[in-house]
Amino acid sequence: MKLGFLTDYNQEIVKFAGIDPSFNCLEISGPPMEWIGDNDQAQDARLSALNLLSKNGLTISSFLIQWPSIRTRKSDLKDELDRMKQIMDVCKIMDNAIMAGAGPLGYDPEISLEDNVARYKEVYSPIADLAEKRGIKVAFENWPGDRGVGPFGDGASLAVTPETWGLMFEAVPSSVMGLELDPSHLIWQKIDSHLALDEFAERVHVIHAKDTEIFDGRIKRDGVFRRSSRGWGHWGRYRLPGFAHFDWQKLFIMCYERQIECPIIIEHEDQVFSGERRLEGLSQSGKFLRNCLLQA
Repeated sequence: MKLGFLTDYNQEIVKFAGIDPSFNCLEISGPPMEWIGDNDQAQDARLSALNLLSKNGLTISSFLIQWPSIRTRKSDLKDELDRMKQIMDVCKIMDNAIMAGAGPLGYDPEISLEDNVARYKEVYSPIADLAEKRGIKVAFENWPGDRGVGPFGDGASLAVTPETWGLMFEAVPSSVMGLELDPSHLIWQKIDSHLALDEFAERVHVIHAKDTEIFDGRIKRDGVFRRSSRGWGHWGRYRLPGFAHFDWQKLFIMCYERQIECPIIIEHEDQVFSGERRLEGLSQSGKFLRNCLLQA
């Protein structure tokens, strides 16, 4: 299984990842606008990036993109489909990268979950058709939105829990539609990530490697929906793998047993390793995860 991290694209970060023995891929935010299109400038930019990545022993595992809202109006759907086509074309050229990212957004709490899924089906059935024709995988990250508001808030993500995943995959059954499974967003909801992976093994296209540290004493008093500006940081915080309590080795063992072959992408939102310590945190977490993979 390939191991990398989420980043904006630049030459310095590619060289850093190439030197670090833990990493052999990257998830890129974007794709960069200069890579999109059929003109000579876009083709040259893509070729230059591919050459630099190859020189450093790296591939692009996935692009973190902005998904169309499930509230997209019919009159606007063609424009969104054209945007998806452009991104898919870049994915195909750039190592057959996976389209990933949080969402789809646009949840409407004024209607039922089933009606929200019906909206999803209307918008994403043609996207699934496009992805199938191009051989591109789609991976929704299970980001639940702002913890001060909570999952299923106005405009929030649909792909939040295993319940919603099942309804989404039933509505749009194409096998290209899957998950960017992120345990950090399940931990604070008290959802078992290992059980989730077991149930949706065939749909896990990417694993986002991020942990959540919970301060039990605070959450027992105030709960997860504390409304003050200190709500999230008050009772929990995101941590890099290796610095909290999630059992990554167990997850990787399950991947091997279920023949899940997908990229593992560190999503670095750990404030302990922010600023000048950011790359140090990536290296330490990469070494930890690589050891977990070797021992699985």
